[in-house]
Amino acid sequence: MCRLAPLTVLASLLACGAPQVLTHDVSFLVPLSQSQSFLSAATVLPRWQFDRLHPLTVVDEPDALYGALSVVSVRLDACFREGATPGPCRPQVRLVLQPVFDDGPGGLTTRDAAVHLFFSTTEGELETLVRGLAALRTERRVAAGDATAPHPGFSDAAFVKALRERLTPFLQPPALVRITSMSVHASNLAWVFSGADVVNGVTTDLDIPTLGAEHHDHVTSTGKDQAMEVTLDPGSRVEPALTTLVAPGGLARATPEALSAAALAVQRLEDPATHNPGTVDCASCHVAALAQRALVKAGQAVEGSPGASGAYDDTRNLRAFGYFFATPAVSPRVQRETALVRDDFARRLETK
Repeated sequence: MCRLAPLTVLASLLACGAPQVLTHDVSFLVPLSQSQSFLSAATVLPRWQFDRLHPLTVVDEPDALYGALSVVSVRLDACFREGATPGPCRPQVRLVLQPVFDDGPGGLTTRDAAVHLFFSTTEGELETLVRGLAALRTERRVAAGDATAPHPGFSDAAFVKALRERLTPFLQPPALVRITSMSVHASNLAWVFSGADVVNGVTTDLDIPTLGAEHHDHVTSTGKDQAMEVTLDPGSRVEPALTTLVAPGGLARATPEALSAAALAVQRLEDPATHNPGTVDCASCHVAALAQRALVKAGQAVEGSPGASGAYDDTRNLRAFGYFFATPAVSPRVQRETALVRDDFARRLETK
C-alpha cells in the first residue's frame, strides 16, 4: 500500500504512479464563506474588461460590484470544442464569478448574476495541473466529495493555499480569451446573457449562437416556486419544444406528446455530445435544469439525466454552476460535462 502523508507531491507521484482523478480535481464549487478570500475579480479580471460588460445589476454601484465579485467555481477542460463541426481541442481553465455580499443576520449571499472567464492554456500544462491537484488532494488526505457540493478540501487552509498557488499562473490577463456574463434586473425576475471574445487584446462582442446577429439573450421568469412562467426572447431556434414547455401555462396545457418532446429537448441540452456552447443559445441551456425538474415532477422522465436538485424548484434559478443566492446549484448539464472531463484526464494521466 502506498502511504503518501510523509512524502512531497513529486515523491508521491514517483512512488505511486498516476494519481486517481476525482470530480473535484477538475470541477469544483468554492464554499461561499471562502469565495471572497480565494480569488477576487481584482486578481483575474481587469477592471476595464469588467466595465465593458453589461451591468450585472441595476441596484449596485460598479465599484461595489467589482469589489464583491468573487470566484465561486472552477472548471478545467483539456479539450473544449464548440460548434456543429467542432475544431481542434482548446484547453481551458474556466472560472465563474458572482457578486458576494454580506446579508447581515442571513450571512453571505450572492446577487443572481455571474461572469464567466475562459483562459487558454495547453493540454500538457492542464495535465500537469490536474496531476498536481490530484496528488495534493491525496497528500492532504482530502476525501472524495459530492459533485454538487463545495470542494471538501476547503476545510484545510494548507490545501486552499496550495490550490490557489497552482491555479494562479493560468489566470493571467494575456491568457483570457472569452468573457460571458449573466445580468439580473427587475427584482430578480429578468436576466440578460451576453459575451465577448478576446483576441490579441482586442475584445469583440459575441453573437449569441443560433440567434443570428443577436448580442443579447433575454429571459424572464415570474412563477418562482408556484408555477413555471418563463419567457425566452428570442425563443430557442434549435429546441422549440423547450420554449413552449416553460412559457406561461405551457406545462399545464402540455399534451403527453408535448411533454415527451420537451423531455427529448432537455435530454439533448444536457448531453455534451449533442449540444455545446456553439450549437445552442445561452438561455436555453440555462433553463434546461428547471425544465427537467418540472418534467420529472409531472411524471415525465428525462433519460440519461443525473437529475436536477431541489434548488431548481424555484423557476427563477437559471444558475448552472454556482450559487442561487446562498444555495449551491449545479445543473445536470454541468454534472455530465464534468464526468466526461474527469474520465478524459484519467485516461491521459494513465498513459503518461
